[in-house]
Amino acid sequence: MTDSENTGSLADGGISRRSLIKAGLFVPLGGLALAACSSGAAETPASSSPPPSAASSSAGGGTTSFEGVTLQIGTNPGDLPALEEYAAGWKALTGGNAVVAVVPYAERAIKFAGLVAAQDPAIDLLYGDPAFTHKFGERLYMDLSDKLDTSQLLSSVVDAHKVNGKLLAAPLSSDMMMFIYNKEMFAAAGADPENPPATFDALYALADKLHVGDRFGMVLPWLAAYARTYWVAMYNGSGQKMFNEDNTQVLFNNADGLAVFDSIKKGLDTKFYDPNVLSDPGADQDTAILFAQGKGASQLGTSQYWSMAYTGKDTLLKPENVGVASIPAITAGKGGTVNAFEGVGVNKYTSNPEACLSFLEYMTSKDAQKKMMTEGKSGLPAVRSDVLTDPDVVKIFPIGGVLAKQGSLPSSGWPTPFDTYPVFDKAVNGISKNGDSAQQALDSAVKGCNDLITKYLSA
Repeated sequence: MTDSENTGSLADGGISRRSLIKAGLFVPLGGLALAACSSGAAETPASSSPPPSAASSSAGGGTTSFEGVTLQIGTNPGDLPALEEYAAGWKALTGGNAVVAVVPYAERAIKFAGLVAAQDPAIDLLYGDPAFTHKFGERLYMDLSDKLDTSQLLSSVVDAHKVNGKLLAAPLSSDMMMFIYNKEMFAAAGADPENPPATFDALYALADKLHVGDRFGMVLPWLAAYARTYWVAMYNGSGQKMFNEDNTQVLFNNADGLAVFDSIKKGLDTKFYDPNVLSDPGADQDTAILFAQGKGASQLGTSQYWSMAYTGKDTLLKPENVGVASIPAITAGKGGTVNAFEGVGVNKYTSNPEACLSFLEYMTSKDAQKKMMTEGKSGLPAVRSDVLTDPDVVKIFPIGGVLAKQGSLPSSGWPTPFDTYPVFDKAVNGISKNGDSAQQALDSAVKGCNDLITKYLSA
């Protein structure tokens, strides 16, 4: 993501996650080529690691003093406020210092590749979203599997930070895509406003009743370069993989992949999706504003967009009319979502492994996460279910329970070293503009991804 894409707080409308889901799925090949050139780096022993830690206390971070130790943390702009808050709390607990600095997105892959090539310990804790952990793997990130207690963390968030079954980053937050809807409009359409339809087919059945004047059932920019994001959120409910582990095989050429395109076609054909905003140049930022102004009955979005509609400066909605639920499923009872969260990993070459783990233990502890949500300014939602459902947190973040529930659902963004977004844009455009069948759309997406894989392997 770019440095301007991830700033703000819950108080002023939430973290701007517009391109977080998208940009986090693709790391340019150039930076990775440098990492690959480090002869034998993958086999070089890392700094000595501490033994597995016991389950952390509610405060986390342990009782060991790290006075005199200074950790360097490289991150992105949006995570800076939260990490600075955690750094202050960790210092108060252990005496250790942590200096948080932004590594610009345009430089991040090259910078991290350089750490691998030089076995450089200069940055102790690293930005660790799934795209980076998948592409650099254990060449750069320490395996935290037996070193960090994750028993109270949302399972799908933890799983998203695993590579080949190994945990390579500690989750920093838990934001993910949800179904956000106007309770009043759904009630007028004959639906239960507290229990909206749980499947897309049931949603589409309300298309005519939700279409009032120039308002439609959902404002969603399918054709504004985000088709892959929404497709993945729907496909994840199947529990099937999109690609194999090394991204050299397409695995969505199946009945579940076809069902997603079929569902998209139904939604477009019934005009459940507002046909006037499909190609909105402002994409989901614009459609979120339209929803907040009562110009759409629902949307898919992260907690930022709930916040914009709930109490944002542009909203025309009453807070009690802004509903949130898990994303509807294609097959009843098999829901999914797509992640918009990031993590923090340990540089395997760090000179301060014990201090790094202490920092991560504190960062993921109940006390620290609750403090972030009740007193912090970052706007990032907690990664612990016991914090998201804590009464004090629910008072200011009433959708915590929904987020905690979705945290148990499949949420992988299926990061790849090549950009598959244009492939899915083309497939959905074919449905919308050319009247292509679901099978034609699937065939187009499969061929497009196979072509990218061939180019990737031959590069």
